[in-house]
Amino acid sequence: MKNYLTATISASALRHNITVLRALIAPGVKLCPVVKDDCYGHGLNIIYHVLAEHVDGFAVASPVAALRLREMGWEGFVLCFLSAYFDDYEVQDELVRKNVTHTVMSMSALSCIQSAAKRVGRRALVHLKVDTGMGRLGVPSSQARDMIKSIRSVPEVELTGIYTHFASADEADRSSVAEQLVQFHSVVDGCEGLTLHAAGSAAMIDFPESHFDMVRPGIAVYGCHPSGNLVRPTQLRPCMSVFAKLIAVKHLPKGSCCGYGLTHCFKRDSRVAVVPIGYGDGYFRALSGKAVVRINGAAAPVCGRVSMDQMTVDVTDIPEVHVGDKVEIISADPLAPNSVENLARLADTIPYEITCHLGHNIRQSLAD
Repeated sequence: MKNYLTATISASALRHNITVLRALIAPGVKLCPVVKDDCYGHGLNIIYHVLAEHVDGFAVASPVAALRLREMGWEGFVLCFLSAYFDDYEVQDELVRKNVTHTVMSMSALSCIQSAAKRVGRRALVHLKVDTGMGRLGVPSSQARDMIKSIRSVPEVELTGIYTHFASADEADRSSVAEQLVQFHSVVDGCEGLTLHAAGSAAMIDFPESHFDMVRPGIAVYGCHPSGNLVRPTQLRPCMSVFAKLIAVKHLPKGSCCGYGLTHCFKRDSRVAVVPIGYGDGYFRALSGKAVVRINGAAAPVCGRVSMDQMTVDVTDIPEVHVGDKVEIISADPLAPNSVENLARLADTIPYEITCHLGHNIRQSLAD
């Protein structure tokens, strides 16, 4: 972690986003945010207490994250997407002991969970994941009914929910969502008393028919839209702002070049500032010559290639720039040229990738 790279996470923006998302769902529908990859780079330890005040549960990618939530004091619902580590008996047992809800997506996973429950001496809670068209994890919908019977035949395991995951809820072509919903209904219709869930951020916003008993928003909780194809407008507020300080300012005469490959040459006498962030810190090399940062409220274009731990920006048109000046690398203003969503467009990627990559090397703090 680098002390000269700082991120401010806005608690008020988090609360606002949860309020906006709550307004999209019917009373009684549970809100279970996805907090994988350390809350999409926003820092679980930073925002846990804000989230815990306003949500009905958490969904995590790994057993380690599930157990971390328990260590932080969360006693409510936790769904672990990848919970059956076939050779890690200690972790399997601890998940059962700590009342974490496992995911079943195969007979071998069910067998592992059953064995852990026997060793611990208590029933394991599970949700069945059904593959309705994503083609990734989950029991094929054609086999799901048989799997439900298999789970219910195991006395050490209690089936409490069934879920699926949409492949294209954030795409302009919306037909696959309808097809997946048909497949899901073919499995869950008549399954009384179970928690049914399917919607992530995009489906939660655009497909009310996918809400069922619980929704699993991810990137929307943190203030970014999952894509530019959404039909229903939502007023989300980005939670993350990222800053650094200038480590050098220098004059370069007309005709000079900068950066690896000397890809940027100056057409006038210029001033260049060096910002201590690069692709090793999660600021993509693809942003070379495209992105801007803001210094003293003015845009400073990234010039030359972004290198591993630093990059150069053109400050010729910004007066009074000095070493030590604060640089806004990412703005929490969604309309700013250096917002997460704008940077994602410039890098030809998605906002998820921007925030997840930036989270690891940056010192984070919470602001209200």
